[in-house]
Amino acid sequence: MVRISVLMIIGLFLFAPVDAGAAPPEAGAAKSVAEASKKLEGARAALAAAVKRIEKDPPANADLDSALAAVEGLKNALDAGASFETEDLDYAKNVLAARKELRTNREYVDERRAKVHIHEFRRRIDAELAALNERVAKVAGKDAGPKELDEARASVAAIKKVADEGRTLTKQDAKFATYLTEVDAAVARHEKTIDERWLQLSAQKQRGLLDDSRKSLSAALAAMGNTWSDQKFADADKAVSALQKQLDEGKPLEARDNAYRGEADKARAEITQARRKLDELVAAAGVSRVKEEMGPAYDELTASAKALRARKPSPEQLSGAKTAAFVVRKLVEKYEPQAARDRAIGQYLTEVKNTLVEVEVALQIRNLEAARAEVMQSLRNLEKRSPAPEQFEEANTALVILSKTLETVHAKNPAISAHALEARQLLRDGRAAIDKRRYEVDLQQQRAKVDEARKNAAGLVTQIQKDKPTEAQLQEAENAVKQIGVVLEAGAQFVKKDRDYALYAKETKERMAELNDRIARRKIVMSAADSRVLLAERVNVAKEKLEATKTVSSTDADIETASKSVEELMQAIEVRAELERQDAGYASYAERTRNELLKLVEALEASKQARALRRTTGEALAAASAASQKAASASDLRKRKELYASAVEKLKACQEEGSRMLKENTRLVTVDVLVGGQPVKPEEVMAQCAQQAAALQEPQKKADAQLRFDEGPKKAYELAKAHLSKSRKNDALTQLNECVVEGRILENRYPEFKDYKFAVGGANMSLVELLQVCVKERKTLESK
Repeated sequence: MVRISVLMIIGLFLFAPVDAGAAPPEAGAAKSVAEASKKLEGARAALAAAVKRIEKDPPANADLDSALAAVEGLKNALDAGASFETEDLDYAKNVLAARKELRTNREYVDERRAKVHIHEFRRRIDAELAALNERVAKVAGKDAGPKELDEARASVAAIKKVADEGRTLTKQDAKFATYLTEVDAAVARHEKTIDERWLQLSAQKQRGLLDDSRKSLSAALAAMGNTWSDQKFADADKAVSALQKQLDEGKPLEARDNAYRGEADKARAEITQARRKLDELVAAAGVSRVKEEMGPAYDELTASAKALRARKPSPEQLSGAKTAAFVVRKLVEKYEPQAARDRAIGQYLTEVKNTLVEVEVALQIRNLEAARAEVMQSLRNLEKRSPAPEQFEEANTALVILSKTLETVHAKNPAISAHALEARQLLRDGRAAIDKRRYEVDLQQQRAKVDEARKNAAGLVTQIQKDKPTEAQLQEAENAVKQIGVVLEAGAQFVKKDRDYALYAKETKERMAELNDRIARRKIVMSAADSRVLLAERVNVAKEKLEATKTVSSTDADIETASKSVEELMQAIEVRAELERQDAGYASYAERTRNELLKLVEALEASKQARALRRTTGEALAAASAASQKAASASDLRKRKELYASAVEKLKACQEEGSRMLKENTRLVTVDVLVGGQPVKPEEVMAQCAQQAAALQEPQKKADAQLRFDEGPKKAYELAKAHLSKSRKNDALTQLNECVVEGRILENRYPEFKDYKFAVGGANMSLVELLQVCVKERKTLESK
């Protein structure tokens, strides 16, 4: 019985139908008799239910698998409680009954499974046998052909395969074994029928072909009659050969088909009679007929043979010999079949053949020697100083011609064998010579290319050393040196093959390094010269810009321009720091320029300080004067206040910052500051700033007091009047309180302006008067 794994058993029970009963107990030793008994009873019940389901015909495959799993489950349950069989009598009795059930049911399950498989095999075999019967019936029909025979043989193979697969079940069912024996007998009968039908069809086909060949032979013999004709003789001879071929092809059928064997015997007799008749006709015609047709050509061939024995036959003689040999060869092939039937014709043809072979051999030798001479000449042409590629092609073509000529000669003929041997040796030597010379020429051309590249590069490098070259000339020189490397790379294969070229390539690379160094050095020299010119220009520009900053009328833009020119000079020096390490002359010039740069930086710093002093003093004084003038004419009190504040701030900075700058740099005392278009010393300017600042205190305070009056008590009073007009008492009272508070603050801060008349509500009144009005109206509202 086939054993399956526990996992497969568990899987089968998990996916079994719902009515399959309880699953078999899990494998593993039971912990008690009660547990073992429970597992055992469950397994027995599951097996009984599974066996019940497979009693129907035919049982389902799923039920058969479940029954097999149930058998395995009962066995596992018995194994799990094996240790309790000697401890509990009741459990031992149950185990004994269960083992009997296991043995009986296992045999039953195996039997049912075998019957199901046998049933399936019988179904498949019956289907294949029905198909075979149908196809054999077609084979036996009148219209049977190769297709029907192949289909019938395929059916035989299919049924044999299925029967062989089911033979393993014959030991379990005697009826099935008998059934397979009957099937084998039926298949054997069908195979015999197929073979017999195949033999019948093959014999029928071969008999038809044989009849056609016999008719063709009969017609050819009838056409000949008793008079000679070369064409009719050739046709009859071909018909004899065709009939003999058909007999040879049908030879295996003679032993299996008596009717065909009889026809074949008749055909053989006809072949014998035909050959006898052909022999008689050849003998009757005689050798004179052959000589009559072949004689002129043979005479021409004999004359050609005599001419070829001379040292140097003319081209016309060689051409005539080729023509004569061709004609005679065709005639010999034509009369070859008759030579076998008539001795005289055979002797004459042998004589002709000897002369023919002599001529053909002589022509082949001359063709071979001509091809050899062409090869030798082409090889000599390659030995010249610089052979052209076309000459190599000519040499290769000559070798091909010699090789093809060798294929056409009778190399085994003693007269040709020595020439053929020499030609083969020349083929080998010629190919080697061509390859060697090709290598030598390629190497020579490679060196010439390198030499040309070196010469071109050296010339261009020399040219850039003379005059001041352009950027395009420098690039051209660099490209020329790179081209040397490109040419060397193209011939890299020669380095490994030729020691001299390897040394030459090494020396060329060193030369490339020298040329590159010369180009680089020339670039450095040119760069140094250009850099010196550039630095000189930058120094002059910086000096010029700095001179503009020293005038009393210089501006911030002049300082910015000078600063930028000094910075550009500094960058020009730093960017070319590498050039200083490469060129000592430029390094010395750059050092002198740095010293000049330090002076320029100092001068720039002095100009910046002078400019800052002028901006802080003279320009601040001018700006303050302009602001005070605008403030005096401004109708907007807030704008007036801001202008006065700005003017005072500038004047204050003029005094404080100016004093600080003069204290830090005493040289600034001598700097002229432009005031009203006239140069003035800084201390005088600062004194003017102090005077003007003192003069602006009164108008600034007045503007501030007036602005505070308008935005404080005046504004509150006017809002109170507006609220009263709309009967908003509380809002009016709030604004009157605001008027009193703001008025008192203003009175205390600016007591000098308490009697100054301000415009209020279309009238002029002082601060004191406005306060009195606000207090009075407030009391009036509070009393209501």
